[in-house]
Amino acid sequence: MRFSGWKPLRLRIRKIAAYAGCFLALTGIWGVFLFPSDELIRLAQCGVSQIAPDATLSIGRLGLSLPPGLLMENIALSLPKNKSAVQADQIRVLPKLVSLFQDRKQHSLSARLMIAEIRMELPLPVIGSFQFNQIQADIDWKGEKLDILSLTADGVQMDGSLSGGIEVKTPFENSRLQITGVVHLKPETLARLKASFLGGGIPGPKTDGNGQNNFWPFQITGTLVAPLISLK
Repeated sequence: MRFSGWKPLRLRIRKIAAYAGCFLALTGIWGVFLFPSDELIRLAQCGVSQIAPDATLSIGRLGLSLPPGLLMENIALSLPKNKSAVQADQIRVLPKLVSLFQDRKQHSLSARLMIAEIRMELPLPVIGSFQFNQIQADIDWKGEKLDILSLTADGVQMDGSLSGGIEVKTPFENSRLQITGVVHLKPETLARLKASFLGGGIPGPKTDGNGQNNFWPFQITGTLVAPLISLK
């Protein structure tokens, strides 16, 4: 004996699924068209100018992403006073949803940053240009303290990982640094350093238990305008 109610039940389930699909589609379209991307870009630019008045920030596009977060494309940050510049094709910010609704002065804003195709120009001797395929970082930001819980970088000249913190000061270039990590120099980069006038001062690398994966532990202290970098 067949239960005569199966067919009407299936029709109701299909209708509910169809309505749910339409609702989700309309919600997505609403979110895309009404998302205040221009306002958020201006807010980000205003925040950067308050921290570093001479800095300029441009963002080609800002929108929503999945998992829930923000997606920025074609980002460029210039710090003429420090003769520094950073460009990135894409930055994805994945915040912990709870922390979005808390006061940053009393509670940490926790997020994961995923940055793709980064180019950096820094006032450093021998090698002032760096290119990274990807950088991923987990951060906590509370008040004037930015904690870097972990950061890993996959680059053309080097790979590395670090952790530590930045105490934001006014002016921005006086912000204090307390960072430690390790760096793996690519062979071409190491050759350039050894061939330079600094080559004689480069300490030998450390290795893992198998005598492979040469790396240099480092520490960065001082300020943004006058960082103190030391190899351990």
